[in-house]
Amino acid sequence: MLETQLYFNFKDLFRAPRLALGRRMLVMLEALFGAYLVYVLMTYLALMVGGHSFGSIWNDLHLMPTSILCLASSTMGHLLVALSYTFSIIIIWLGLTAVAKITIKEYKGDLFYSSRDGWKWALKNWFPVFFGPLSIAIVIGFFVLLAAMFGWLAQWPVLDILLYGLLFVIFLPTALFLVFSALAFVVGLFMSPSIVACAEEDTMGSMFGSYTLLWNQPVRLITYTLVIVATAFFGYHIFYAFILSAFKFLEMVFGHELIMGDAYLAVRQVGLDLFGNFNFLPAYYEIPACLGVSCAPVSGCGGCVAAPVFSPSITQAITGVIVGIFSLLAYLAVPAYALSTLATGFATSFIVLTKHKDDQDLIKRKDADDRA
Repeated sequence: MLETQLYFNFKDLFRAPRLALGRRMLVMLEALFGAYLVYVLMTYLALMVGGHSFGSIWNDLHLMPTSILCLASSTMGHLLVALSYTFSIIIIWLGLTAVAKITIKEYKGDLFYSSRDGWKWALKNWFPVFFGPLSIAIVIGFFVLLAAMFGWLAQWPVLDILLYGLLFVIFLPTALFLVFSALAFVVGLFMSPSIVACAEEDTMGSMFGSYTLLWNQPVRLITYTLVIVATAFFGYHIFYAFILSAFKFLEMVFGHELIMGDAYLAVRQVGLDLFGNFNFLPAYYEIPACLGVSCAPVSGCGGCVAAPVFSPSITQAITGVIVGIFSLLAYLAVPAYALSTLATGFATSFIVLTKHKDDQDLIKRKDADDRA
């Protein structure tokens, strides 16, 4: 296998926007689509538990239920909404782990490590990805509760001298450690997928990896993170522009009156109706978020005039549903590319930082598959 030769400096980070395309973006697209399905299912259940009928939910929200917290009135409904957000975050974090594993495998020269292999590895090794940062949060919470208990006891005479005055010399460095731990927790949130996937660390390794990165390489860590976020930001907008151009091209060709004409408009209307008032499709087609209204200047005044409403045939309705679903995937592909860029960049950053921190090349080090 032909290993990738890195510079082991900031130059390697600029590989991320290119490498993020392909398998990595597919992984994040699958993660976002899975999170979307969980969100829709759980929020529909939340509203139905709150007394809303399925028909009324569909008429109001369709396949893009937004502002659910305002609509879900019951405690169980709020709990289901919170669970939907939790499961969505878990799915996305597993996707970031899979992308990081694909990245280190490709750097090792394994170009045939598929997105399916990445998902299998992430699902098998999910525990340290989440419980590394969570362990730091537990440590912080334990010391905060302990300090609160000492503070509560120190409100009485004599105990204030014993439990606060004499122990202040311990409390101050402990507080400094907690501040540092809070920063390590933030590092763990975005670096734990890379730490676990690239170095194959367990929960303790994921936890202490966050501390050592922050302690040994703070300047590089901050600088590299800013570079990665900037590349993901610009990549997001560039890819979004390409997606918009592609949709506009399809509209120019298929929407021409000599080709599909009104049939195209009927299909488009079905696709728009699938997602209610959510405006990702109107943004592509330059239609306001209020569906069925086309904003056009009227002689003597400005404003919106009602657009013609089409009654699609059965085949047009089926076509509209198919086009709407694929349009949703195209919309999700934009943040999927940004997340893929972030995951690839953070994995590359961790490999470079480990080289500077421990003088260890993770690309040349044998992993579990190599040893097997």
